[in-house]
Amino acid sequence: MRQSTMDKVVSMGARSRDAVAVDPEIIRTEFERVQARAPGVTLMLLSTADGRSVADWTHAQLDPRRVAAMTNTFLTLGETLAKELGMDSADHATVSTGQGSMVVIRIQGARPYTLAVSGARDATLAVLLFAARECAARIRALL
Repeated sequence: MRQSTMDKVVSMGARSRDAVAVDPEIIRTEFERVQARAPGVTLMLLSTADGRSVADWTHAQLDPRRVAAMTNTFLTLGETLAKELGMDSADHATVSTGQGSMVVIRIQGARPYTLAVSGARDATLAVLLFAARECAARIRALL
C-alpha cells in the first residue's frame, strides 16, 4: 500500500522534532558563496521538510516562513505527481515566469530539507539548477 502524501507530511514532522539543529550562519555562508558565483541568484532558502524556515538569503521583501511552507509543499506535490505517473522520484521542481525562475530541490540527510533557489529574469534555469545542486551537495555534507 502506498503511503499517502498526508502520511508523509505527518511522518516528516515527527522526524523533524527529533532532529539535530542546523547552524543558520553556516548555511548563510554557503548561500553567499553561491551568490558570489551566480550573481543572478536573488533568493536562497533552506527549510525543513515540514516547511519551517532554517536560513535564508535575499534582498526581496518577503516572509521566509511563508515561502518555506509553500516551496516544500510545491516540491512534495511534484514528488507525489512523479510517483503517480510511475516515474522515479523527482529530483527537483521548477517554476518559471517572465520575471524569473525558481528551482526547489530536496536535500536528503539524517533529516530531509528543502532548498529553494530563485533568480532574476537574466538568470537562466540551467544556472539556477546548477547553483541549487551544488549548494545542496555542500549543505548535505554539513548535515
